[in-house]
Amino acid sequence: MRLMREEEVPAVGGGRTFRYSAARALAGAMLGLAGAAALLIVGRVKGAPVAYYAAAVVLLLVWLFRGVVAARFRPTNWLARAADDGVYVKFRSYLNHHMPAEDHTVAFVPYREIRRARLVRETRRLPDPDRSGTTTRQRTVVELELRDEAPELERALADERAAKGPAVRRWYGTSRTRYRHHPVRMPSPRLLEIEWGVVPDASAFLGALGAHVDAEARDVAIDDTHRGLAALDRAAQERRLRALAEGGEVMTAVKLARSLYGYGLGEAKRFVESLVDRGRL
Repeated sequence: MRLMREEEVPAVGGGRTFRYSAARALAGAMLGLAGAAALLIVGRVKGAPVAYYAAAVVLLLVWLFRGVVAARFRPTNWLARAADDGVYVKFRSYLNHHMPAEDHTVAFVPYREIRRARLVRETRRLPDPDRSGTTTRQRTVVELELRDEAPELERALADERAAKGPAVRRWYGTSRTRYRHHPVRMPSPRLLEIEWGVVPDASAFLGALGAHVDAEARDVAIDDTHRGLAALDRAAQERRLRALAEGGEVMTAVKLARSLYGYGLGEAKRFVESLVDRGRL
């Protein structure tokens, strides 16, 4: 395995590059603009001020979404590349293209170092924010089971999570921008997990790897409600809470820590933060 800068990644001849869809992002923005225009027309025809307010909210959301749309048209908008001798995995989010280019943000994993590739279609049950019930979320991940541990990659992933955005001077002062989007993680020393939100789909990626390594697909149901976690031992609970926090479900992890261990709000926040920090060591 080798870590490298993105600019060092060679063009992939005979392989495939998997990118976040620019067309989908653009379609979403256009749909939002069309919705705002429709609301403005309704407001004018029917004299409904609330329609103008709704249109303003939609336009604000489109304006906030503009960075995502622009980032998807950049050459840095890729997640994985399957080459003849291995796979390149970019663990810096395409949204953080403005961060230092000299950082090592790509891992090259030769096929000979991959024991097995696995496509996991995950269905996860989570408690509702108001605790009135549960909600179901689905995601697709690709797991690369490595033959050996990869401590350098673990440290690089931890550094990427902890990195601060570059300081930028603006009219109102200096600010830092960094998106908390981390599509790659290592839940264990020999398991590389890639959250798949790119095109072509994960089955195409698995097909590209299938000629070189053992590959399989499976469906997994995960119960991250209080009842589901209460059935696990403490170590397993902490792993699941850490995974939730690292996946952007920080408040859900905090609420579950409170219900599982009887913590107060501040204590639960510190506990979840300590789990994430522990994963960076």
